[in-house]
Amino acid sequence: MNSMTGFGRSTRIADGLQCTIEIKSVNSRFLDLNIRSPKQVNSVEHSIRKCIQKSLHRGKVDVFVTLQDIDDREKQFLINSSLKHQIQDLLVLEGFYKSAQDVPLAAVMSISNEWIQIKDDEIQEDSLCSLITETTMEALNALVHMRTSEGVQIQQDLLERLSHMTAIIDDINAHKEDAVLAYKENLRKKMLEYVDNLDIAINEDRLLQEVAIMADKTDITEEIVRFRSHVVQLTNTLKKDEPIGRKLDFIIQEMNREVNTIGSKAMDISLTDHVVQLKCELEKVREQVQNIE
Repeated sequence: MNSMTGFGRSTRIADGLQCTIEIKSVNSRFLDLNIRSPKQVNSVEHSIRKCIQKSLHRGKVDVFVTLQDIDDREKQFLINSSLKHQIQDLLVLEGFYKSAQDVPLAAVMSISNEWIQIKDDEIQEDSLCSLITETTMEALNALVHMRTSEGVQIQQDLLERLSHMTAIIDDINAHKEDAVLAYKENLRKKMLEYVDNLDIAINEDRLLQEVAIMADKTDITEEIVRFRSHVVQLTNTLKKDEPIGRKLDFIIQEMNREVNTIGSKAMDISLTDHVVQLKCELEKVREQVQNIE
């Protein structure tokens, strides 16, 4: 089980070129991959995407690629002869020199040096692709390690909260019968008082039957059984070594539905307090689940 939050960084050097790649990720519903890199990396950007998509399934992922020369590399000199001749002719035309041959190089450079361009030899695409890929894999491994470590911590926290919720639901189950009996007795007394105020006769058996029917609607046995089932599902899912975030989110929704039903049926104040505790724990679990891949 992995978190969706992490950071990884790597630097490698090849052919006098230093490549640094940083990858950071946060939670997101889908895999949202963004790459920021120099133009010379455009041709091999697909390699970065391919590496990341093999390892990550969800999360907003930002990749930053930096290239820097660190050694003396072969240079290329590009001479714009046309511009150089134009500058020479200009100096002759203005009367500074008698002919273009008399114009010294320093005079031409004083006007403009744009007629000379110096650039590094381009690194071969295969070498660049290899450098980018290896650097990406190292940064990605660091990111995955961080996401896995955080995932272990989240898993432990969730298991502890599930244990706490199990204890709460067990306590609710232990007191549900008393709550139903108390509700029946309270309902019977109120109905009798209402009938007495109306000064009419009532069949005792029919009264008890109606009380039983209404009290039966407050029974929460089914909801407790389903909640326990969801706890087992959630626990088993947490132990799987695969992307489980979406499944966990669905299970949490089902658990929350059962708790709401219990809360609407429970008439006893002690059960209501337990329902509030369950809702608080479920909200904390839901927040944690949002960070799981």
